[in-house]
Amino acid sequence: MDVARYRAHCPTCPWTSRDFSRYSTAENAARAHADEKNHASHVIDQYGLRVTGSTVRPGEEI
Repeated sequence: MDVARYRAHCPTCPWTSRDFSRYSTAENAARAHADEKNHASHVIDQYGLRVTGSTVRPGEEI
């Protein structure tokens, strides 16, 4: 069985995180990038598709 992979991705710059097996870890990476670079980021799945509802905007609370 293939384990789902998630990555944080920024559509504003060329940054994409490493693969994570847990969605929450990828979301934390997206949040850190959004806050550090002031870019909206989101989580993508193993197929490179944005996960619905995963957009993180700079300064957004959890």
